[in-house]
Amino acid sequence: MKRFLLLTLLALGVLGIGLYFVDANLRARALADADSARAAQARLFANSVDRLLQWRMSEAFTFAALPSLRGFATADETTRPARAAIALNELKAIVAADSNVRAASIADPSGAVILTTDGSMKADWSARVFMREALTGHLYASVPSRDFGEVAQYYSAPILDNAGNVAAAFALRVAVRELWGALGNTPNALLVDENGVRIVDLSSAPQDFVAVAPITPGLAASLLAEKQYGTEVTQIGVANVSALADALQRGAPATVTYRDASGQPVRAAIQRLATRPWSVVVSQNQDAILSSTHDAFWETLAFGAAALVAEAILWIALGSFERRP
Repeated sequence: MKRFLLLTLLALGVLGIGLYFVDANLRARALADADSARAAQARLFANSVDRLLQWRMSEAFTFAALPSLRGFATADETTRPARAAIALNELKAIVAADSNVRAASIADPSGAVILTTDGSMKADWSARVFMREALTGHLYASVPSRDFGEVAQYYSAPILDNAGNVAAAFALRVAVRELWGALGNTPNALLVDENGVRIVDLSSAPQDFVAVAPITPGLAASLLAEKQYGTEVTQIGVANVSALADALQRGAPATVTYRDASGQPVRAAIQRLATRPWSVVVSQNQDAILSSTHDAFWETLAFGAAALVAEAILWIALGSFERRP
C-alpha cells in the first residue's frame, strides 16, 4: 500500500510538471501565432491605405489639370465669372461620378474658396494644412476631419498656370468610409497620426480624435487653430496608453502589449505607412487569444487523470492477483 501511495504521489508530481510545461507551451505558441497574424494584417492594411492615399492624391492632381478648372482658376477677375458656370458643372460632374466624394472645391492663392459644390463658398482655408500644402505645390491627403456633420478627408493638389506656377488649389472632400474600407472594416483596427491621435477607430467603443498619450498644450492649441481635425472638433481627448504611444513614436514595425481603459492586457501590431507618417494598429485582447488554449489544457488534464485511474486499477488488479493462494 505504501508503495502504491508513493507511486501515486510520484505520478501526480510528474503530471503536474507536465501540465505546467504543456500550459506554458500552449500559451507561448498561441501568443506567437496571434502576434504573427496581427503583424501580417497590419502590413496588409498599411499597404491598402497607402494605395488609397496615393490613388486619391493622383486623382486630385488629374482633376486640377482639367482645362475648364485651370481656365477658371488662372483667369483674371474680369474673365473669371464667364468661366464659372463651365467650371462648376465640371466640379458637379466629379462629385456625381463617385458616391464617396462629398464635394469638390477651388481656392485662390490666399486660401479663400472661390468655387465649390458644397456650403464652403468664400470660406477661409488658409490655416488648414491640406490647403497650405497644395498652394506650395504639393499633393496632400489630410487626416479625417469632422465638417458638415460628418467625418471626411481632403485630398488637395495645386492648379498650375501656363508658366508652371501655382495659381490656385483644388480639393476633394471624401467620406471617411472609404478609409474604413482600406482598413478592412475590422473591429480591432486603428489608424493613428503623427501626433498620436486616433484618426480612425473601428473598435466597439471608438475614440476618434483622442490621443493615445497626453500632448502638449501648445501642440493641441496649434492643431485646433489649424482645424486639423475639422471645424467641428473643438478639443482633443486623451487616453493615456503610454506603452502604445512609445511604440508608435519609434515608427518601426513592432508588437506591443498594453492595458486598455478597463485594465485588460491587449497585444497589438504596429505598421507605419509609407505615404504619410501614420500608423496602423491591429490589436486583440490577450485573454481572448489565450482562451483557445484552455480546451487543450483541460484535455491534457483529463488524459493525465485517466492515465492515473488506469494505473490505480491495474495496481489493484495486480495486487489482488498476487494475494491469491
